[in-house]
This record gives sequence, structure tokens and C-alpha cells, in this order.
Amino acid sequence: MTPATIRLAVVDDHILFRKGLRALISGFPGMEVLFEAGDGEELLQRLDQGNLPEVILMDLQMPNLDGLQTVRLLRAQYPRIRVIIISMHDEPELIENLKVEGAHGYLLKNASPEEVRGAILAAAATHESRTVLTV
Repeated sequence: MTPATIRLAVVDDHILFRKGLRALISGFPGMEVLFEAGDGEELLQRLDQGNLPEVILMDLQMPNLDGLQTVRLLRAQYPRIRVIIISMHDEPELIENLKVEGAHGYLLKNASPEEVRGAILAAAATHESRTVLTV
């Protein structure tokens, strides 16, 4: 029996970074990027259309609806979706605040491919078990 494919969405306002992350994830076995979005507003529109990933990799700083605001809305509207925040900021207080608000993981933008893969697998595991991952 083969394991289920982990379905993902990539949300970042920088197209080149988004495309690069999508290409990276596409190289991981058992993972598929369903769609990309440029900000939280676009993400919510896509989710409202019924295209639901298990895991979302999302930038923290975006126009219109940033990562923190979007995490709060996702926690209320789509509690089963797991969110990994990707940012260049590594302040412990910020990371803790994101955890409290509902993020299931945090990656720096200079993370290695192995770290990205590991964070996705950990978040997907919490999706299946409904437990909370320590960020």
C-alpha cells in the first residue's frame, strides 16, 4: 500500500521564490503542490473554491493579508489545514506568537531542502493525528 500524497499550497508575494519552492517540493516523492497564491486573500479565495491542501507553506510578510492575519483566519475557517510559515525573521518572540496563533511550523527562507521536506512531513503527520506540532 502506497502512502497518500501530501497536497500543498505555496503562498508568497514573490513569484520567483514561489516558483522555486514549488519546483523543490515537486521533486519530493509523495508531495504535490495544488496551487500557488500571492497573498492571504488569494489563498482564501482558492480554499473557498474547495481546493483544500493538507499543508500550506506561507510567507509571513505579504500585501493585503499577511501570514499572521491569514493564520488566524485559517485556524477559524479551516482548522484541519496545517500551516508552515516561511520567513527571513528569526526572532523567538515572533515564532512563539505564530505558534500561539495556530502555525504548525516555522522555516527560515535559507532552510535546506531537507529541512523543508522534514517540516512538511511533520506538519502532515499532525494533520493525520490531529495533534499540535511544537514550532
